[in-house]
Amino acid sequence: MSKNKLEQVNQAYKKALAQVLVKEMPQIVELTVSDVLIDPSYQHGRVYLRTSPEIFEQVEKKRSDILTQLTKYVETRYTPKLTFHLDDGQLDHLDQLFEKIETKQ
Repeated sequence: MSKNKLEQVNQAYKKALAQVLVKEMPQIVELTVSDVLIDPSYQHGRVYLRTSPEIFEQVEKKRSDILTQLTKYVETRYTPKLTFHLDDGQLDHLDQLFEKIETKQ
């Protein structure tokens, strides 16, 4: 599996999740899908959401509905089991560290 293909799948899920969340929870405006990381086997994935803990709990309660709707937007061989995580900004920090490492090599 090429890295570019996996990145494309991650982006497709990120866009689709944003659409599904707007559709499933239209009253919530303080919700951002900051990143989606699907493993290379397409069996599991992590979704990082930037929002308040209260809204995050509402998203968790609707998780099965969200995952069901998601299959209509992204067509892959396997539909990964996604887990939602509250993004506390650490992901941005890790990206910056990896960029520093890559530029030094």
